[in-house]
Amino acid sequence: MTGIAVDRDLGAPLHHQIYLVLADGIAAGRYAAGERLPTEEQLTQLFSVSRITVRRAMASLHNAGLIERGAGRRTVVKPLGRPLRMPMASVISNIAAYGAQTVARVVEFGYVAAPAFLRERLWDAAARPVQRAVRLRSQDGQPVMHLTSYVPESLGRTFSQAELDRIPMFQLLQRAGAHISAGEQIVSATLAEPVVAQRLQVKVGAALIDLRSMMVDQQGHAVEYVEMLALPERLTLRFELGADQLVPVPKPPKSNRRPS
Repeated sequence: MTGIAVDRDLGAPLHHQIYLVLADGIAAGRYAAGERLPTEEQLTQLFSVSRITVRRAMASLHNAGLIERGAGRRTVVKPLGRPLRMPMASVISNIAAYGAQTVARVVEFGYVAAPAFLRERLWDAAARPVQRAVRLRSQDGQPVMHLTSYVPESLGRTFSQAELDRIPMFQLLQRAGAHISAGEQIVSATLAEPVVAQRLQVKVGAALIDLRSMMVDQQGHAVEYVEMLALPERLTLRFELGADQLVPVPKPPKSNRRPS
């Protein structure tokens, strides 16, 4: 098990840093609903901290409604909300707006084994590596978005890190023949864990918008998964809802009681 460093000089308590790392893993799907988390002993080794520090982090996860005790008293992840479905016009218009108003810089780029939660969802990810890229998007010289994307190797090999620095991902995928035609998004909020906080130049634990998208091409293949963390004061999302997506609010039942 590879260790994860927590920074004792950040000013944020160690248990809070561990909470943020685990909460981000749950939000990202790295720990799926119903899946067991590592034991306290494993977490103490993973983060090189004391057991009481781990217990405080787990208590914070429990208080936030992210975990529960499962069979055998092992800690498991609670189910999260269902994805928000919307017309792809909304998704693409948001992506185009991001690209037009911000400047991207690739900070990590390479090929890795797909995370467990993506192996059965992302096209061709079960048998082959996937391209993982981390980008920072800035506006007026200030970082505003932290994006982590995963695409199938066959598509990722069609462009370089230098191209991703200057061309939006959806345009590179189109050039490779994958035209985005459907998808789903989960929109929520999270807190900045240490690495993301440093890159976005915010305090550890700062509130962030958490937007996760799975993009599907014209052949029905899931060709990109992207995790976007953004500063709420610098991001506006535009969604379109058709009449068929609106659910009428049921009227409350009439009361048979007479007013006194």
